[in-house]
Amino acid sequence: MKRHCLFLLLIYMLVFNCEKDDVCPETTQTTPRVIIEFYNINAPEEIKAVPGLFAVGVDSTDNEVAIHNELVSTRSLIELPLQNNSNQTKFKLYKSYDIIDSVINGNPDEITITYNIETLYVSRACGYINNYSIQTFSIATDNDQWIINSEILMTLVTNENEIHVKILH
Repeated sequence: MKRHCLFLLLIYMLVFNCEKDDVCPETTQTTPRVIIEFYNINAPEEIKAVPGLFAVGVDSTDNEVAIHNELVSTRSLIELPLQNNSNQTKFKLYKSYDIIDSVINGNPDEITITYNIETLYVSRACGYINNYSIQTFSIATDNDQWIINSEILMTLVTNENEIHVKILH
């Protein structure tokens, strides 16, 4: 009987001894991605979808790197993750992206985002998140450039409910 009581006491302590800080709620803000929305170059206040929009990261040796990305689709908004171990991230944004017989087709334009990182402690269970302060947003020029111009709307990237950069095409 004594063992049984000790066993129940041990189970009780394990179950009801969790502190509030031991579980990270799903509603906790995570490291935000930069949000880019696309607009019509001829009517800069008019949102304009990009056909076959797809993004890939570009590493320091100019190799394409897969990123968590939505399916290729025609859309006017894209969310891109920034690197946490660097103050600069490059992406290729493809217009009319497609793969035919293992060959990538489409029109890529390269963008570079430079930023400062602010690391914030959330809690023991949730750990740390990074917020960003965009310094520059640049577009590499090429012969078949579809991204014409850009504008930083919000320099602070602290959540994903705001548009941070406007791209005109």
